[in-house]
Amino acid sequence: MKKLILLTTFLVFVGAVRGQHAEQALQDRLQNLLEQVLEDDENSDVEQLINDLVQLADSPIPINRAVEADFEPLFFLNPIQLKALLTYRDQHGPVLSQYELASVDGFDEVLAELTGMFLNFETEPPVAKYFRVRQELLLRATRLLEQQAAFKTGKFEGSQEKLYSRYRFTGKDIQFGVTAEKDAGESFFAKSNSAGFDFYSGFARLQFQRGSSSVVLGDYVVQFGQGLVAWQGFAMGKSADVDRIARFNQGIKPYSSTDENNFMRGAGADIRFGSFRLQPFVSYKAFDANTDSVNGELLFTSMQTSGLHRTESEIEDKNSVHALVGGAHLGFQTGNLQLGLTGMHTRYEFPLQRADALYNRYLFAGEQISNFGINYRYALNRLYLFGETAHADGALATVNGVMFQPVGQLAFSALYRNIAKQYNTPIGAAFTENSRVNDEQGLFFGIRALPAAGLTINAYADFFEYKWIKYTTAAPGKGQELMCRADYNLNRSWRLYVRYFYERKPLKISSEKLRYNQDQVRQGLRAQLDGELNSQFSIRTRLEHSFYEHDHNSDGFLVSQDLAYHHVNNRSKMWIRLAYFDTDDYDARIYAYENDLLYQFSIPAFYGEGLRAYVNGKVKICEKVELWLKCARTWFFGVDTLGSGNTAIDGSTRSELKLQLRFKI
Repeated sequence: MKKLILLTTFLVFVGAVRGQHAEQALQDRLQNLLEQVLEDDENSDVEQLINDLVQLADSPIPINRAVEADFEPLFFLNPIQLKALLTYRDQHGPVLSQYELASVDGFDEVLAELTGMFLNFETEPPVAKYFRVRQELLLRATRLLEQQAAFKTGKFEGSQEKLYSRYRFTGKDIQFGVTAEKDAGESFFAKSNSAGFDFYSGFARLQFQRGSSSVVLGDYVVQFGQGLVAWQGFAMGKSADVDRIARFNQGIKPYSSTDENNFMRGAGADIRFGSFRLQPFVSYKAFDANTDSVNGELLFTSMQTSGLHRTESEIEDKNSVHALVGGAHLGFQTGNLQLGLTGMHTRYEFPLQRADALYNRYLFAGEQISNFGINYRYALNRLYLFGETAHADGALATVNGVMFQPVGQLAFSALYRNIAKQYNTPIGAAFTENSRVNDEQGLFFGIRALPAAGLTINAYADFFEYKWIKYTTAAPGKGQELMCRADYNLNRSWRLYVRYFYERKPLKISSEKLRYNQDQVRQGLRAQLDGELNSQFSIRTRLEHSFYEHDHNSDGFLVSQDLAYHHVNNRSKMWIRLAYFDTDDYDARIYAYENDLLYQFSIPAFYGEGLRAYVNGKVKICEKVELWLKCARTWFFGVDTLGSGNTAIDGSTRSELKLQLRFKI
């Protein structure tokens, strides 16, 4: 089964020390966001987003001393709500508890509790807190119990286990961490990995001027403007939170996840002086690529982003090309207005020469590229304007949006983007339908309404157009995407939501004589009921139906039942699920969130017919040690082989075993 593993989630951790309703609210928001994002782009990286929230849960934001930029990682607050929070603090003085947050304009009880999970309400921190040292060691092993074909034939160099370890140290004005990972099939202290793990990552962050300025050495990510020039890690796109379409400029942040490509390696700084904020960075890092030689000149034809190094060809592509990246962001704030300038230059060790295909005509090729952008944000009471315009190789790209909240129970949002087909950026990630920041014009409208007590409705419509062909199209085309979701709190213990999704966009059909576009239509209807039976047991029931139309029609169905147990003293937890699915083919696949180990969860894609069951549990061995275990199995009906090629499995079952130890020092 195709499985998307997304690391570093903290939903269970925060529930151990915070309110149960806030934990559920945050889990629901993340689940809804990720399921929809992954339907559009299965390679989306949410690890950095979750990693930021993990750190915030452990080191909350000092609400009574923090500046606006410190709140930017709180993705569930829209800019108008954040502005209302800061205005409330300025007008009423220090905020003393999360219960007071419910008095902020635009906050309800659940949002107040949710926000309070990440806030420190002290007016003056005790001196000893600055000297507190925290350390964490995480060890994890994962294994597929059935043997895949490449392990039988010896095509994979290493063993079936996937191994992961992470150490993090937080002290006075200093943080550092080391992450190491070996994927299944990669060698460990042998052959091509004589140094141990296949992937290592590390960083050190030093803070100055009472935390207002910092330097990051080693691995880090950059996030500027609205993503037209530089944005690494998770990028917020279309979701059920229709009033959260604006990006927050989070600048330079330490990197501690396991995506082996989308990060910088070098040094970056965050320097604040008066109303200005300067963030320079430089990186020199190797990446995986297919290399070749033409007339004695070395070049590369494509980048490899899987991060897998199991076979001879994958190992040959590992770290085969280097990239030198340098740039800076200069920000300025006066009152409600923020302006920013971003510049970045990228130079590759060898030229990039793409395949001679029409869809590649306007994509970047060559040895170097420069990107420049200007971004703005303006907040005035219940109105918020934002945007960025960028330039590269004579081409322009622009993203501009507005959010308006006339009353706390009603919010509107709109976003326009126009990205020239000649515009390219190596590490951009803007609000677009496609994963590349290239050749797209679009208009997005969203509305959020609370028409009655306990009822919330979110809806959006997005219209987009391509001026040139894509890899998946035979000609320019246009499409649209619609979503409507209604959430209803039956009471404090029971919640129901219903969601409808519709997408129409061009997809090529190839015949012997010609290629042409035919619209692909995907629809989905989902209903989910959540209930708390008592303080220890809760249940979740989901029904979902998917529809697909293109050169053929197909549909799918899924029903799942969850039971969760939380011990009163939080020393143990358990989650159990049984799901039945039946889809005509992969095109009608259905995604469903699963609970997983601490700092991890998964969203498998269900297709074919079968059953899936899992048990996931945690035991607190002592105050400093936790043990996590997950066992999962999927039974597929009417098949004798799963998968194909190197990952083929003889039989009709797929079973996983995961074990994790967490040490807090």
